[in-house]
Amino acid sequence: MFTKILQAECIKLKRKWLWFLLFLGPAGVIGLTLVDYSVRYEYLIQQNPNVWEGLLHELNITLPIAFLLGGTILASNVAHIEYHRSSWKQLLSLPVSRLSVYTAKFVVVMFMLLIASAVLLIGIFGLGWWLGFGLPPSWKTLFVYTFYPFFSAIPFVAIQIWLSMLFKNQSRSLALGIVMSVTMSGMRELPSWFFWQWPMLVFSDYRNTYMITGVIIGVFLYAAGALHFIKKDVA
Repeated sequence: MFTKILQAECIKLKRKWLWFLLFLGPAGVIGLTLVDYSVRYEYLIQQNPNVWEGLLHELNITLPIAFLLGGTILASNVAHIEYHRSSWKQLLSLPVSRLSVYTAKFVVVMFMLLIASAVLLIGIFGLGWWLGFGLPPSWKTLFVYTFYPFFSAIPFVAIQIWLSMLFKNQSRSLALGIVMSVTMSGMRELPSWFFWQWPMLVFSDYRNTYMITGVIIGVFLYAAGALHFIKKDVA
């Protein structure tokens, strides 16, 4: 039954532009970095002789913001579909549990962000090749730096899904997500426990801790949101 709910969610999103976002987001990050290198190539190379490490540092300027914004948009849209069609009561009248409905939407958003991370991995490799950097010295390092935002941003995305399922007016959850995504990236002086910052801390010595903690807190926030949704009246 849960598989059928997942399939139904994917069919709903199939007619929307969200799947295009999975490629547009990584393309935007890669494109901005390419423009940066086109303008400041010699300066950036001099700043860090390890060209791949320097490239990842430059990507870290825009990647976390793009990832958080993408999570905000996806979370809002999976809830907006039901509110826009006024189909919550019809959906919940079917022989499916509210937990299954909430979990399906959560899984779909996470899966789409995971696809975006995979697309970004391919894009970063292509960008490095285009810039003449050759093969990355460590595929493991490239994998970690590419997928780090996904794991460390799970708490943020879980909250956005929770809020999107809570508010019929999606402008509220969208506004909060956009504001937090943009402002938190520039406030590096905030304490490290403030998980909105974790996607930006990929070069921290404690990045593995942030990734693991991100998954744990993300699961907790998912459970809290699901419990709230089960008890909430949805119109």
